[in-house]
Amino acid sequence: MTEFAALRRAGPLVHADWSSRWWGGDDALAAVFGPAPSEASLDATADALGDRFSVLPTSGGQAWVDLVQPPPGSAPPPPGALVVLAGQQPVLGGGPALVAHKAATAVALAAALQARWARPVIPVFLIADQDHDTDEVDHVDTFEPSMGRLVRRRCLLEPRQAPFQVAQWDAAGLADTISALAPNRGQEKNLLRDTSAHFEALLSEAFGPHGLHLLQAHRLGPLGQGVLGRALAGHALFAEELRVGAERLAAVGLRAAFDPDDPRPLVLETQGGRRRRVEAGDGQAGLRLRDTPEAFSPHAATRPLVQAASLPVVAQVVGPSELLYLGQARGLHTSFGLAPPVLVPRFEATAVPAGQLADPEGTDALIGLAGVATSDPLDGAAAELADATARFVARVVDRDPGLKTRLERWKLAADRGASRLAASPAWRGRGPGGLRERLRPRGRAQDSVLAWLPEAWAGGDPARWAGNIVDLCHPLDAPRHVLYTSGLDRD
Repeated sequence: MTEFAALRRAGPLVHADWSSRWWGGDDALAAVFGPAPSEASLDATADALGDRFSVLPTSGGQAWVDLVQPPPGSAPPPPGALVVLAGQQPVLGGGPALVAHKAATAVALAAALQARWARPVIPVFLIADQDHDTDEVDHVDTFEPSMGRLVRRRCLLEPRQAPFQVAQWDAAGLADTISALAPNRGQEKNLLRDTSAHFEALLSEAFGPHGLHLLQAHRLGPLGQGVLGRALAGHALFAEELRVGAERLAAVGLRAAFDPDDPRPLVLETQGGRRRRVEAGDGQAGLRLRDTPEAFSPHAATRPLVQAASLPVVAQVVGPSELLYLGQARGLHTSFGLAPPVLVPRFEATAVPAGQLADPEGTDALIGLAGVATSDPLDGAAAELADATARFVARVVDRDPGLKTRLERWKLAADRGASRLAASPAWRGRGPGGLRERLRPRGRAQDSVLAWLPEAWAGGDPARWAGNIVDLCHPLDAPRHVLYTSGLDRD
């Protein structure tokens, strides 16, 4: 059986250092993200939710508790339950370890709150099946010790750029991928071509025994239709709230995720099999929403509103990018009379090979490798490009200040792309491999890159593996990166 041991808690690698300042009570950061996770902030949010969601039927007579898929053998959530929410797109093979870490954080926090309040609190994982970026979900990375480098597996997903709820995997490619990642899984089941099915099955097998409930995002459509209608009709209000949120982010040196000057409503529509943002000035969109609501879905800025209007979300588990955009859009909750959830950074960790821990000096070396990106000659070239993009942005803004927000977003994407390309020769097998690539794949934190499926099924007991990860989570502690050994060294 697999035994886990936490080795050391270092500063956050995935969440930036500013998250620790937020946790420490920084007022400017609290103005962006709300109060940091604590018993007091969660108590206050639970009080604000009250019993509002005890019965919330739609026009069709459904309540939110009927939309959630409980673990096998469990009853639906009882009326009056509160929700700790996490979520991700249905990624091939379960996706990187951050998916499992989000689920584990939600499970750990829900259990702690239920014990504290003596009230049902359930962890819910929202499958973002209304998203449509197939390039983000059609691949999965693993470290192959025999090669000393990463291997990326892909599986065809069609139609491309359609909402995942209507897309399908290539069945043979999907079965091959799962078999390669988890050869101990045994007879395949639930490998339907439906995009979400195998993703849900993997989460359920690992985290279902620990109480994780599942929910497909498109099922919230009827409950959130009013939010989308207001987003179509009142874009000016939404844009102003995003502008205020962007100014608050700028005041603490952080970048906004959304352009408040974009005139398009914060609503997407699927037409002809493709999902696109509704165009500015489309006066017929409201009528189409009324007639074909299933074709419409929220933008990333309005999705938390649909969730808050549909579910009693007391806390939401987030990664760093989510934390930024949820912070920018947080003021929209007040406009709708909704209680914004407490934002909780997800658990972050690196799995360390047990065979590398023979002495304290070896452990210190591992911590250094996991915590600090190894320099590379190409880093200088990436830095030169970043300087060039900064000069370009400054010159254009000097001519037209109104383009500043868009240019800053473009520069951020360009700088990130350059950094990732600079790291590519190593992770493609053309640079130093071995331990460095396992601990810092592509120069990034391990759990943002490597698949969790091989670790979960290596010992033949994914529920036990998941329970160990849950035990490592401390959601109400300040963000820390955990290094741990699972006792499984596949070298």
